[in-house]
Amino acid sequence: MSQEAVPIDPHETLYLPMRRRFMSEYVQTPEGTNELRIYYGLKEISIEEADLHSFGENLLKQDQFMAAMATRWSNGEPYAWERVKELLEQLLAENILSREAPKLSPETDYHKMVMASEARRPAPSEPMWWNPDTEGVLQKLVGRPMEFGFLEAMLPVHRAAHAALDAEGRHIGENNVFPDSMRMRMETEWRMCPYPGSRFKDDALMNVTALKSMSKHWKPTLQALLILREAFLKRYPLLADGQWRLGDLHAFSCAVLAVPSLMLLRGKDPIPNGTLDPVLSSVFRVTDGVRMVSIYLMFLPEQPMPYETPINPASLLHLTERDNHFLSTRGVCAGPPHMVDEFFATMLDGKPMAGEPLPEPSWLAEIPAAIDYGLRGLQLYSLQFTLWAHMCHTYERIRDAVLQAEAPADSGWGRLRQRIEKDWKVILPTRQNTSVQREWAKARYVEMYDRAQRGLRGFSEEKLQNISDVFSPPKDAVHAQAAEQLRKLFRERAPVPEGARPELIDAVAEALADYLTIERSALGTLETVQREVNALLQRQHPDRPFTNLDLSIHHRLRFATIGVLPYLLDVFREELGVGIESHVADVKITPGAPSAAAA
Repeated sequence: MSQEAVPIDPHETLYLPMRRRFMSEYVQTPEGTNELRIYYGLKEISIEEADLHSFGENLLKQDQFMAAMATRWSNGEPYAWERVKELLEQLLAENILSREAPKLSPETDYHKMVMASEARRPAPSEPMWWNPDTEGVLQKLVGRPMEFGFLEAMLPVHRAAHAALDAEGRHIGENNVFPDSMRMRMETEWRMCPYPGSRFKDDALMNVTALKSMSKHWKPTLQALLILREAFLKRYPLLADGQWRLGDLHAFSCAVLAVPSLMLLRGKDPIPNGTLDPVLSSVFRVTDGVRMVSIYLMFLPEQPMPYETPINPASLLHLTERDNHFLSTRGVCAGPPHMVDEFFATMLDGKPMAGEPLPEPSWLAEIPAAIDYGLRGLQLYSLQFTLWAHMCHTYERIRDAVLQAEAPADSGWGRLRQRIEKDWKVILPTRQNTSVQREWAKARYVEMYDRAQRGLRGFSEEKLQNISDVFSPPKDAVHAQAAEQLRKLFRERAPVPEGARPELIDAVAEALADYLTIERSALGTLETVQREVNALLQRQHPDRPFTNLDLSIHHRLRFATIGVLPYLLDVFREELGVGIESHVADVKITPGAPSAAAA
């Protein structure tokens, strides 16, 4: 509780306008006692005193009550009014309780704000799609073309199909299309959520248009899920007690998303944009939610749930509600509780469908290649995001050096110092600024990368590659040459202020050279896996090597999204005019002028 308490009278009526959003659980503390936790949106009420547990349990049952009646919520003697009064005042101060009866409204101020922002958003009037015009799309989006054959090395496979249109004319990614600049304006019906739980009457509304489409294709969607589940479990059996590994659930989600993605992005006979079966787009949308929840859970070091953590429908639902995964900035999940329950039971427990069996879908033959595509995508994803962890560590090393000396804002050192601090603020919300988060994340990527390889058709142990080898390359002649060239340029363009230690320049140059060596190794492995993807999807592999400038397009596409990260090498190009292009075999450093914005 954070705000100042509001005075309260024992005879007034209080309301819980969002009681149906509450969820609760008992948690054992490190001291061995039970603590009642009540979750309400982003707020958490913790009740440690055992005699107040009944107060919390009764609070969950009320829509409205007279304040003094709360003294009777005890399992023994009534609570003292002064004690209850303090609790109720705190709940009022936090807007959990209200003095006003709830009012029904078909719209919210927040939704109006979202719609106003949507109206101002630059949106394409015609569909934009990667296959086969990746070069043209990226030229429009970021001003830099890139070959179709490098797509997955730059863009995670689980996001590659977002912008495609299905046969109903809607984006496969609906309002979550990545990148957002490829999302067209779609006529959509919105409604306040009536379902109990974390999304009940949320200020963000639910997409009824998507729900209607999902409901129309629900039974074949479940059938598709069962078929894919059976194929996946032949490669990754369940735990002995019948539960899923959390990491395997994430991998399965990625494999499901890979089915329509493969059909749309293959080189030979791709499904034309705008013709995809809505059943497959429905499977994609509903499964993508599980992918997001499972990857989120694995990456919380304070609530450790590594790859092998068992998970079942009940725990998945509880964690989804508790951590507000039914909510987003653009809208809340539109799936009714009974459909969510049925989906989780089908996906995790293999619950059979009721009624007459449906005809077999036409895409059954695509499943083996699609699972391989999803697993290759996990390898690429692990490489991309492990590299980002190393990049953030490099930001930290450089920041430690530049903060040791101040300089005028218009000097090279001053510009570098200000830019690193600016980027550091962007990094903070991702938590990649801490070694604890970085090391935990890298350990999860090791698990994902290793496990993905083992499920590929034709895998054998001698083919296993350790991701740790990719990110611990030896320093070679290219490293030494780059470090020396960077030291020279930095001394010319960002000399340390008078009185500061000259070796600070060397620290910046060495940190950047170390990163470039790691990045080159990652680029080489990304291209190797991309070559396997192109062979799988019958696409031509580009003649030139995959470069850091290709990979950095992903950073630019993530601009203004949640979890955006800056790209380190942009700092030196824009602030000092030092352009750096690299691939697995070389680093090219080009002196130039700082960008106009930086100057």
